[in-house]
Amino acid sequence: MPSIGLVLFLAALDQTIIATALPTIAEKFNASPSQFSWVATAYQLAMTLLTPVNGRVSDIVGRKPMLYAAIVVFTIFSALCGAAQNITWLIVARAFQGLGGGSIIGLTTMVVSDIVPLQQRGTYQGYMGASWGIAAVLGPILGGALTQKASWRWCFFINLPTCAVALVLLIFTLKLNPPKKTTFAQLRKTFDFTGLVLVMVGGALLITGFSWAADHGFNTSPAIAMIVVGGVLLLLTVVNSLYTKRNAVIPARMFKTRTTLFFTIASTLHALAFIPSNILLPQFFQGVRGADALQSGVQLLPYAIFVSWSTVVAGQIQSRLRIVRPVVWVGYGMSVLAFGIMYEYFNSTMPMSRQYGLLILPAVGIGLSLSSPLLIMQAAMPLKEMAAVTSAWTLTRSLGGSIGIAVFTAILNTNLRSKFAAVPGYGTEFEVPTSARGYEALQDLPDGPTKVAVLKAFSDAFRPVWLLSIIIFAICLVITIPTRSYSLNRGPAGAKPTPESASPAPEKSEGGDAGAEAQRVLDGSNESSVATLNSTPSRDNVKAEAPTDAKGV
Repeated sequence: MPSIGLVLFLAALDQTIIATALPTIAEKFNASPSQFSWVATAYQLAMTLLTPVNGRVSDIVGRKPMLYAAIVVFTIFSALCGAAQNITWLIVARAFQGLGGGSIIGLTTMVVSDIVPLQQRGTYQGYMGASWGIAAVLGPILGGALTQKASWRWCFFINLPTCAVALVLLIFTLKLNPPKKTTFAQLRKTFDFTGLVLVMVGGALLITGFSWAADHGFNTSPAIAMIVVGGVLLLLTVVNSLYTKRNAVIPARMFKTRTTLFFTIASTLHALAFIPSNILLPQFFQGVRGADALQSGVQLLPYAIFVSWSTVVAGQIQSRLRIVRPVVWVGYGMSVLAFGIMYEYFNSTMPMSRQYGLLILPAVGIGLSLSSPLLIMQAAMPLKEMAAVTSAWTLTRSLGGSIGIAVFTAILNTNLRSKFAAVPGYGTEFEVPTSARGYEALQDLPDGPTKVAVLKAFSDAFRPVWLLSIIIFAICLVITIPTRSYSLNRGPAGAKPTPESASPAPEKSEGGDAGAEAQRVLDGSNESSVATLNSTPSRDNVKAEAPTDAKGV
């Protein structure tokens, strides 16, 4: 398990490690704002493209071969990123690195679901969520430290020894049941290629469109066209899932059951607000506080620590008390409160010590609701769809994060321009800071009313960002309250799920799930089904309580 957590940490780390290194990279390669933004976008885009494939294909060829291949691809292109000699080289290498990183994130989550029973999965998903969450937050810190003390290239070279160690450990320690034997001829007959093309092209257009909008504005024709067409293709993906006769890339049940539908939407929105915060907060500290890349990362330490801590706490509560949805609701509610306070008080005049303390509140809220929705969705889905629903969850989070970065950056840049334009004697000189020198220029202004006004304008430009975060987490809270509770009393989602244990969760009963259905089979007279269920290799046989007695999530 530690080796799985390590590779997940590295893949998630590379989403944000360049946040504090980007200004230096842009300066090194003399890159335009649109070019250097693609260093981040290319990784997110590639992650999204391959994510839908992982679930269905790994069901056929096995998790281990795909995970090993993903680690190798990630490692090779990490080396090429570090060796980049121009901005185009770096962007292309980042895209291929994202293919490996996205597969690692999805496959490690599936492996945990394969080997850990649903009742205990909250604990392990809490650890994995903490690994992912702290990597996302520590990325800017580590990126700043490496950029300032060594070189930005070490943001990528750091992956080489750690990935090598993790791969060796996995080869010798990861034990999984072999997958069900399926030929590629059978795959061609059953795989949902139409859905795959729709979701890949739609996701790519949507991410590219929002990235274009962040650089050139939302009123430009290319941005509008890509966002509209991408959105339509993703809607067609849903329609295709509902009506296809093949094994849909995204299971139709995710859209038919309100619990999975609403928590899918909430997970997307959560990522939309969480990922950009990790990137924009260092910019706040650099612009308002005059922090360098390393200092701005260190100032995020309280945030990183409490995101990780609260994610682990959420997992422990879920496994020990079988309480999941209330934990998520508390997380959403705390996030609304936290960003509300930040909207009013997180500014250039607030003492640094209070800003440290204030960042703890959104960190706890975000951590409590980070990985818990996946457990809820898995409890509501048939065992046979476990890999597909995990892939879909990873996909929606990736899409949400990518769109969020573009939207939040566009909002911030637009407000920066308007706020600085209103500062007497300064507006005509303003450019959105895109390098370390740009942030230093704000601090190098002569002391006086103009500098005070400029720094206030910079901090005020973040207020719409915090306001949007309030709205997003409020929506997450409201739409997930009417969801249903499903039991966690189910055996592990191993490689041999039976039709009985993979029965859909009841649509109209509280606490019922596939595990409860399996127990009814065991208690009944279907002897062949009993034999099949009992032959499933597991340290915990299928033991689910009846829906009326089960503790739901």
